[in-house]
Amino acid sequence: MSQLNVNTIGARTGTTVSLASGHTAVGFGGGKVLQYVIATNSSVQSTTSTSYADITNLTADITPSSTSSKVHIIFNDNFWINRSSTSLGGKYIINKGGSDITATEQEIQLIIDGNSGNKSFYYTHHFEYVDSPSTTSSTTYKVRFKANSGTTFYSQNGNKTASLILMELGV
Repeated sequence: MSQLNVNTIGARTGTTVSLASGHTAVGFGGGKVLQYVIATNSSVQSTTSTSYADITNLTADITPSSTSSKVHIIFNDNFWINRSSTSLGGKYIINKGGSDITATEQEIQLIIDGNSGNKSFYYTHHFEYVDSPSTTSSTTYKVRFKANSGTTFYSQNGNKTASLILMELGV
């Protein structure tokens, strides 16, 4: 095997250095953010359904540049849950390409002593997950939510902005 030792590699013309077709550069280290996509929504959406429903506009597509890339998923929401009994709650889940990612299911639950009057819970939810899509095809991620029985679950409480951020990580 041959070895080339140089102090600097520069483009012969322009500012881009390319590899011959079919060749791969190695040894440059991973962990770099290669691209990112952001989806946001600032309109209040609610559900009383105990089945998952998509949160409007919190859908994003990303096309990984390599099958070894990871996708770092970051989700933020300001929510409100309301119920007229002692237990209130709901769940979020990330969906990829039409299938829910079970490992991303996040439950929000509040149990209050006493049984009279409405109960409400306001909070900011933050969640992160690293996915391995193993593809170079466009992949759609979206956030879904559902309420516990008898509960109304509001996403984007107070018209604050919810966000779904996808970052492709080179490894």
